[in-house]
Amino acid sequence: MSEITNHEVTISYTDEGAGRPVVLLHGHTLDRRIWLPIVPTLLKAGLRVIRPDLRGHGQSSRPDFGYHHFHHAADTVALLDAIHIEHAAAIGFSFGGGVAMELALTHATRVDSLGLVATVMPDRPFEPAFMENLREVARCIRADGVAAAMAGPWAASPLFAHSFTKDGIREAVAAIVAGFPGAEFLATQRDRVERDWKLPDRLAEISAPTRVMVGEMEMPGFKAYAKEAAGGIPGARIEIIQNCGHLLPLEAPEAVAAMIIGLFDGR
Repeated sequence: MSEITNHEVTISYTDEGAGRPVVLLHGHTLDRRIWLPIVPTLLKAGLRVIRPDLRGHGQSSRPDFGYHHFHHAADTVALLDAIHIEHAAAIGFSFGGGVAMELALTHATRVDSLGLVATVMPDRPFEPAFMENLREVARCIRADGVAAAMAGPWAASPLFAHSFTKDGIREAVAAIVAGFPGAEFLATQRDRVERDWKLPDRLAEISAPTRVMVGEMEMPGFKAYAKEAAGGIPGARIEIIQNCGHLLPLEAPEAVAAMIIGLFDGR
């Protein structure tokens, strides 16, 4: 395990391989372990694989504020600077997809290519059922603690419903979220990012070659985010993964790895 510091926030990360660099950005409440099923394939393909824990997740530090996509993108740039990487492929899963888009838009020279896996769309609302689940998670964290929330309402999220029908998926996720500290839910300061634009309105400015993946059985709202990203980013292509829900790095690791390798090969 390695660490860098960005403005007093410690980012823990794993850096493996010695080839062309790819940064894997995980989803909300998860950590770098969500990518483990695809790492061997990427290393075998000759890639250098960098997996940070986003701030407030995994082994990274847990500040009282700073959980906007903007802050996570800044942490990622600080990591690239610290390990002397000028530019890399940025691959984001779920919330990490929003971070990857923020990175590709606001730090375009640092992103060679972009992969969006079951991505969120920053500045777009979640669908009502999922939003209510997030509110219940927050209420449970404040009333009963993080562990109770992760094992209770978060495990019952409609986001995971299809994925959890498959052997081993629920257990793999439970092992990761068991260590989620819930820092942003318990934050003492509200995030404020002063800017007069919304990311969806600037998708056409993203110049990195982009591939988008979404599960056939994904929630409708997340399918809409994937289609918006693919339709708004010039030249982006979308792939729908059959019989899969939200947790594509666990449900379809071969397909996700192939997409990432394809970005380097121009496919």
